Amino acid sequence: MPAPSNDAGARPGRRRLLALGALAPLAALLPGCALLKQSVVDVASFGAWPSGRRAGAYAFDRLPSQQADPAAQQRLEQAAAQALERAGFVAAATPAQAEVLVQLDSRFSRVLSPFADPWPGPFAPVRRAPPPPDRRIHGSVVIGSGVGFGAGFGWQDVHERQQLLMLLVDRASRERLVEIRIEHEARHTSPDLLPLMFEAGLQGFPDLPPGTRRVTIQLP
Repeated sequence: MPAPSNDAGARPGRRRLLALGALAPLAALLPGCALLKQSVVDVASFGAWPSGRRAGAYAFDRLPSQQADPAAQQRLEQAAAQALERAGFVAAATPAQAEVLVQLDSRFSRVLSPFADPWPGPFAPVRRAPPPPDRRIHGSVVIGSGVGFGAGFGWQDVHERQQLLMLLVDRASRERLVEIRIEHEARHTSPDLLPLMFEAGLQGFPDLPPGTRRVTIQLP
């Protein structure tokens, strides 16, 4: 009588191996998915917080030019307040009771991506529909004296750049203690990133590293 086959017993094991093999590529994609929820901001710190001094009470100090749009300045101050409180500051009841005055500024601009095609041609191609609002299409056509015809098209990606400035000033002496500059550049930016950008700028307070550094933030 022939010996019984082991195929029936081996099938469950093979099925498990096949299932693990199918899941392996998905597992390899997980780190990449995690990176999509992160971004990097550039932070530059100047000055140094006085040694042994606590964070203390603060109040915002608006410049005369910032009085023109109080709603926009208030949104900026609300975003900075979250980061200041995380760093140990407490909002003063009145500016006269504050130990530190905080001055803020924000700038938004659109810049050409460094990965865009550096050779824009003189002729725009014919197209049925306009490109997305953050992209421009350009093309070039070259005809030589020999036999041949060449044409090239490329994308010019436009990125959005958000720049923030935070200045901490001693209220009594008006001495400028710390200046922090924060910059974030990406395909698209969002007002939701403002608290995270201020938090990145104050990361490590009161021991702020001098000079420029890169800080990774978790996107909402």
